[in-house]
Amino acid sequence: MKKVLAFILLLFGLSSCSDIYEQHEVEYLMQKGQHTSKKIGGLPGEKLGTLKSDMLAFTARFDETVRYDLGNKNQEDINKLMGFSDCNSLHHENSVRFGWRYSVEKDLVEIFSYAYTSGVVSYHHMGDVAIDETAYYQIQIVDDKFYLLLNGEIEQEVDRGANCDTGLYYKLYPYFGGDETAPHDISVYIKEILNQ
Repeated sequence: MKKVLAFILLLFGLSSCSDIYEQHEVEYLMQKGQHTSKKIGGLPGEKLGTLKSDMLAFTARFDETVRYDLGNKNQEDINKLMGFSDCNSLHHENSVRFGWRYSVEKDLVEIFSYAYTSGVVSYHHMGDVAIDETAYYQIQIVDDKFYLLLNGEIEQEVDRGANCDTGLYYKLYPYFGGDETAPHDISVYIKEILNQ
């Protein structure tokens, strides 16, 4: 009996060791009436992170809670998915992210590049993803540019702010708005790809 128990414990130990480095999909919940998201199952400080390389890569999936109809012009506001600040500055001064919004007409999630460069915001539609589709997102810093990739194919180039040779890059997590807060609980599932 002791040998069987030891064998079971050994198998459990081996399987859990391989899970240490495997990244799992994490749910970020934008609660009704809120802008910011909270990481489900995590500690409050876990959303404080810095980028430790020149690239952020992750997958994201929106479930059926992503459907909303504000019934006004704020439907066109771009929500934020994930990205990071730049140039040792606050994100409303210098940052880059992927943005998103739900299209009632298409019943798809529209994906955007979304950046602040020296305090000026810019955004560009990059493509659409289906509800429950897992898409791949990547932001790469190359000299004075950001290169954003959606599903490894669609690329968007964005200028960085002046004098950004070095910097602390703090990560930016899902956020609803725009002007309005989340009309109901909305979940997005993100798996960071650790290359940083």
